[in-house]
Amino acid sequence: MYSPKEESAKKSRKDWLTWLLERFGRQGLELPILEVEGVLKPIPGDPRYLLPKEGGDLIVKVPASATVNMEQGDTITFFIDDVECGKVTYTTPDQLICLIKPEYIGGKTEYRLWYLYTPSDYNTVESIRFLLERDYIAPNEGEPIAAAELPDEVVRAGLTQAYLDSVGHLDVTIPRSSDMLEADRIEISWVPVVAQFSRQNWAPVASKTVSQNEATGKDKPVVQIPSSDIQQLAQGKIGIYFRYIDRTGNLGQFSEVVHLLFDLRPAPENLLGPLVYLAEHDNLIDRADAQLGVAVVILGYDNFQTDDQIEVIWEGISVAPVPFYAFPMYIPINWDTLSKKGPATEREVDVSYNVLRSGSSKSSPILPLKVDFTVAGPEPDPANPGPINDKLPVIAVKSRENPLVDNVLGEGDKGQPARAQLPNNPFNSGDILRLYWGDLRPHVVEKMIGAEGPGDIITFDIPWEFIEAGGYNEYLPVYYSTWNEVNEQESGRISVDVRILDIQGLPDVTFPDRFVPAPPNPPTPIPLINCSSRPWDGIRVNIPFDKKAMAVDDEVVIEWQAYSDTNGTILIDETYFEFSRFKLSADHEASGIAFLVPYQDRVEPIVTRGSAQFSYTLYKPSGQSGKHSTRVMISRVIGTTLCSADSRGKCDMLPTASENGAENGNI
Repeated sequence: MYSPKEESAKKSRKDWLTWLLERFGRQGLELPILEVEGVLKPIPGDPRYLLPKEGGDLIVKVPASATVNMEQGDTITFFIDDVECGKVTYTTPDQLICLIKPEYIGGKTEYRLWYLYTPSDYNTVESIRFLLERDYIAPNEGEPIAAAELPDEVVRAGLTQAYLDSVGHLDVTIPRSSDMLEADRIEISWVPVVAQFSRQNWAPVASKTVSQNEATGKDKPVVQIPSSDIQQLAQGKIGIYFRYIDRTGNLGQFSEVVHLLFDLRPAPENLLGPLVYLAEHDNLIDRADAQLGVAVVILGYDNFQTDDQIEVIWEGISVAPVPFYAFPMYIPINWDTLSKKGPATEREVDVSYNVLRSGSSKSSPILPLKVDFTVAGPEPDPANPGPINDKLPVIAVKSRENPLVDNVLGEGDKGQPARAQLPNNPFNSGDILRLYWGDLRPHVVEKMIGAEGPGDIITFDIPWEFIEAGGYNEYLPVYYSTWNEVNEQESGRISVDVRILDIQGLPDVTFPDRFVPAPPNPPTPIPLINCSSRPWDGIRVNIPFDKKAMAVDDEVVIEWQAYSDTNGTILIDETYFEFSRFKLSADHEASGIAFLVPYQDRVEPIVTRGSAQFSYTLYKPSGQSGKHSTRVMISRVIGTTLCSADSRGKCDMLPTASENGAENGNI
């Protein structure tokens, strides 16, 4: 099948030969065909004379081989088809020339150039017609054409300085057009992908004229761009286009694009092997590590660039590349990647990374390590590393109160171990269970499964000391875990009501009138009330307002008990008294709690030397309470007499109790 160009040429030759035979076949040819300059001459595969697309003046000349004997005064008239375009009078043979301006040539595809010889007797003779054609058909029959082809190494790794140093040039292989002819031209454009490619900004960086061998052969033409030229071109992601331009100047369509990654910067070198955060010491990643967050650490490499991308390869799985920012780089590895090849197994894995730049990739050394996601007990949800496994049975704390209410410790449980139970046993012999009580760490009870069967109840006993250490809490979190010497998984939390614990750490009271020895003697280790304290005015007591333990609207009950000995062992029964409960106010919060123990009936029964116990109990609205007691020594004897309001001895005079803002038995 012939191309349109070939079909056009064949038809032109056939029509021209037919006309010649009809016109001159019987007469013979007297005047030879014109010689024409400024046209494209026939080439192999295309015998036509063609008018260049951007042609100038045509020069036509009567050949020296004309068979007539011309004389002075004879004329030669030049024609394009039937239009006269010039006339000369014969003087010498070298003057039989005509310059044909472009305006004589219209928009047709064929023109016949000839001349008429007119001698003095007017027996005119015509020349043979010179067939001149115009080609309007674009290369490749005006159809789009496929993209150019690049060397495999360049496609795979981009165009690098190392490649140019090795090869010295870039070969661009061009698909053959359907109507390729000798003298067709191929132009290549080099366009950064960030630029907008269009016909208007076409700027070829290389070109090639098709040779006769290339036109008649079957191989694809190759345009070779020298390294020295490439060094001057834009770098980055490049789109390479080409187009054919035939020998008359018709422009072919732009080709499809082929992309090229072009980077002449030094390649990454000396990549240090990766580290895995949390596996530096044991070379192991377990569930606890996965919960905290595993990261691959990139320590560094030579020739880094700010547009590098780091692609971690974890167990053969590519992690989304991360732009370079600084060394060391920490690249998180999520649970989906860690668990993709087994969310509850133990195995060896390889970890490495690639440096990606302009389409090229450089691989690091491989780090082998171990992952272990196995657990004791039911396998957890594979969608996350835990720690909570909702397949574990929920624990319950049993109370001794009646009626029985789970997860509430009452007065009957005070001072005793608490008992927690699992309703069934989904575990294997040798599995280890750990019970956690509140915020106490580590666990408070550990139990190994032995001969228990699947339906057996599993029991934990929590010592009272841990209950005390866990503290008061209306919603104390309690749970248990399973442990296989590597991984721990946790049950769901329950809330335990632990309001049976007394409030701890209540502050000591102070006695503003206590005896203080003169310096350098230190204060007595136990507060002492003696005659200088004027006990007959009552004993003043201050309770500090501890904002950690106390709050406005808490309630307080004060107790007093006197003893006839200084050791606090011999009660004076009639001195015991519990004062009325009162609420703490904002004034107490600001100034503390001032109280006066009455002298009569509470202090006076201590005849000589004795002691007393001052106690206060704090009650919270929640029901929790705490009690604090302070011992005080009391001496009412001076020599052989008792000190009193009537018999004071040589006591220092101090302000009276009423002068210090406290009333008997009141706050």
